[in-house]
Amino acid sequence: MRFDELFEMRKLTGIKLKDYISGNGFSKVSFCKKTEISRPTLDKILNGEIDSKSSFDKHLNKIFTSLGIGPDTLMEFSTKTQSVDAMYSQKALINYQMNDKAKMEYDLLQDILNLCSVYY
Repeated sequence: MRFDELFEMRKLTGIKLKDYISGNGFSKVSFCKKTEISRPTLDKILNGEIDSKSSFDKHLNKIFTSLGIGPDTLMEFSTKTQSVDAMYSQKALINYQMNDKAKMEYDLLQDILNLCSVYY
C-alpha cells in the first residue's frame, strides 16, 4: 500500500487506526501524547473528516514515525489476529454467560472508562 493512497481511503484509514489504537492498549489521550497530535485532530482523522491532503499526510506521517510502522502495517492490522496473554481461573465455567444485570454493569463500567479517556 502506498502512503499516497491513504488519503483517498481516509474513512477506512480512520477505522483501521481506531482498531490499532484499541488493539495496542492506547487510550485516545495516551495515543495523542505519544504521537504529539491534538485530540480534536485525532478525532477528525479517526472519523475521516480531514479534507486537506497536506494536513492529513502531515499528521499521518507523525503517527507512523512515532509508532515505527508504515501504511501496510496499519491497513493490515486486525484485532482478531493479535495474540493476547490472558489470565483465567482454573475453576471458571467453560460456557459462562453474563446475566442481564452483570452485562449492564459491565457496559456501564466501559462507558466510565471511555469518559475517563476523554478527560484524562
